[in-house]
Amino acid sequence: MLSVPFVTHAQTLDVMHWWTSASERSAANALAQAFNSHGLQWQDAAVEGGGGGAAVKVLKSRVLSGSPPAAAQIIGTMLTDWADMGLVLPLTRVAAQEAWKQQIFPEVLHLVTHKHQPIAVPLGIHRINSVLYQRTIFDKLEMPPPRDWAALEGVARRLRNAGITPIAWSDENWQVATVFEAVLLSYAGPELYERLVRARHPEAWLDRRVESALNRLRWLRDLNGPMQRQESNWIDNVKAFHAGRFGILMNGDWVRGELLALTGSSDSSSYCAPMPGTEGMHLYSIDTLSMLKGSMSKQSEQEKAAALLTSVTLQRSYNRVKGSVPVLKDIDPKLLDSCAHESWSTFANPRAHRVPSLAHRMAASEATKEAAAGVLQRFVLNRGVSAQQTQQQLAAVMRTLLKENSRK
Repeated sequence: MLSVPFVTHAQTLDVMHWWTSASERSAANALAQAFNSHGLQWQDAAVEGGGGGAAVKVLKSRVLSGSPPAAAQIIGTMLTDWADMGLVLPLTRVAAQEAWKQQIFPEVLHLVTHKHQPIAVPLGIHRINSVLYQRTIFDKLEMPPPRDWAALEGVARRLRNAGITPIAWSDENWQVATVFEAVLLSYAGPELYERLVRARHPEAWLDRRVESALNRLRWLRDLNGPMQRQESNWIDNVKAFHAGRFGILMNGDWVRGELLALTGSSDSSSYCAPMPGTEGMHLYSIDTLSMLKGSMSKQSEQEKAAALLTSVTLQRSYNRVKGSVPVLKDIDPKLLDSCAHESWSTFANPRAHRVPSLAHRMAASEATKEAAAGVLQRFVLNRGVSAQQTQQQLAAVMRTLLKENSRK
């Protein structure tokens, strides 16, 4: 472990994040308990709001007012923006002493490294292209989890015939974008997805495979029949899924953490499978915590906290309740439940395709993510908007992003 001066009295570290659901609170509590047992006092500064948009606004306000938290949940492309402004504490010493290069997946370490310096602590890996199927319902109807779209269409028909609403759906823009990018990966494949999302080629968004993905998104939205606009909270959808009101749940593997909080075992209430057409692919979002510059008198405690967060014990306890998987290369996957086992093994497989999430800031800025999510939300809510029009609008979003980057 990183050697730091002994602290007679617990040093308070103000930690800002958006982990506010039951499972997220349990995950944050696991981190807080580890802090407290090592002479650090976790002062919770949680901000509610699905997807973290509200927390980002509060964080910016605190930084501008000169009272930044000691640590904050800053993820994806936001990390480099904050590092360029000199707001985050480089963790080079921690990374060297904790052997991050040897312990952490290279793709994860690359994400948290800027100008050859680690700028955040990676906590866990979420799989976006993960779909849950209600175990009781599927067992009763003797249906296996579908692995392709034809099988899913058959499953949807059988669910409707049995009087069961096929899919738990919400028209919240971030939830629509989350489902879409997993569908997009299915239709585009990893090579085109990389051009669309990581390389951000505007013209690639006009590809016919993107049109097919958009049409499938609208098909999913229409599975439950004509609906008024509904922006249901993702946690409420998890509870309704667990109660048997829906057969299918698409919203990233963090929903497994919420099922665990409800039942004590996510495997007991659901089957887990990749989004149809994405087997062997991992569409990821990675939880990260940055140490912010403010009062430099807390630097030793911030480094001590950073060192704790990548320990094997804490990685296992945090990710189990969060629904994610550890960022460490050398863990025993047999200790993970079935869904986590598949997620970790896929990410660890050198032949697997690992691609970053657009909807969860891994591949684009907050503004770009919000713009794309807004376009997708309008598409599913307005039948007068065609898939081709939506492709043009998504291409325009990426074109704007390229212009912004060229001016930097």
